[in-house]
Amino acid sequence: MEEQITQPEGISTKAGLGDRFLGVLIDWLVCMVFYYVLDMFIGWGISYGIGAIYFLVRDALPFLDGQSIGKKVMKTRAVKEDSGAPLTNDYATSLIRNIPAVIPVVSLVDAIFILLGDERKRLGDKIGKTIVVKE
Repeated sequence: MEEQITQPEGISTKAGLGDRFLGVLIDWLVCMVFYYVLDMFIGWGISYGIGAIYFLVRDALPFLDGQSIGKKVMKTRAVKEDSGAPLTNDYATSLIRNIPAVIPVVSLVDAIFILLGDERKRLGDKIGKTIVVKE
């Protein structure tokens, strides 16, 4: 179910759970590709690091217009909840909102927040003061 919100840049609908789940699944697959392909050429530590860095700052990458690959495919975007501004080049906010998703026990709590919370927001969205919207 999509909840209507008002955003200054003409974005009016929160992304649904299905779109968000598929977007993050695509991003995990991208990380795995980084890991396995780069591991063949440069070794485990560096390839793992590149995948982890992508996952943590994926919502701020300017060459992707502030969307992760998964969000581009699903036509969603993480924006600041107070202004509706995209996270392009805002590495700090991207990092803050994505750290809970990579810590094993915290990622479970993160999932519970989105499934059971009143606002249907991940813990990372609450901490980073962001929302994910449909474009």
